[in-house]
Amino acid sequence: MAQFYCLSVMLSLLCGLILIYGQDAELGDEAFEDASSKSSIPGIDKLQEGIAGESLFGNELFRLVCGALAFVSGLVTFLVPYNGIAVFGDLLPSLVCLLAGATVLLGYFEDRNEEFVPPEILDTILTNNKLYIGIAALLFGVVHFILPGAPLL
Repeated sequence: MAQFYCLSVMLSLLCGLILIYGQDAELGDEAFEDASSKSSIPGIDKLQEGIAGESLFGNELFRLVCGALAFVSGLVTFLVPYNGIAVFGDLLPSLVCLLAGATVLLGYFEDRNEEFVPPEILDTILTNNKLYIGIAALLFGVVHFILPGAPLL
């Protein structure tokens, strides 16, 4: 399942970037204001310029596809690990990929439909911790790429 492993790592990184640098990112903690500025990573401005000057991470279709694929790949890598013990082989990266995909999808549906009100528990867990889930997705994506055969990674 090397394909799902690669897809899970890439989508975890993309969803982390969407959650951190997305247009609708709301910073709840002032400690992360420097980390979330668009000039903190060299070349992020070029990466964000997508179709017709629109922000790539704010593009609705891009967010929908990345969120849905991250959720599905997180679920598949949770059930069938790349290299390791069944279920526990990719436990943490697949859970983070599931959370990141669900958070991106929830943000998409909230932006798309003004009348959509998510359940209180989803709003509390996912929407209020969007920045932390994005940082975790980036960290686990990088670590999972570097250490593919680790027992819990």
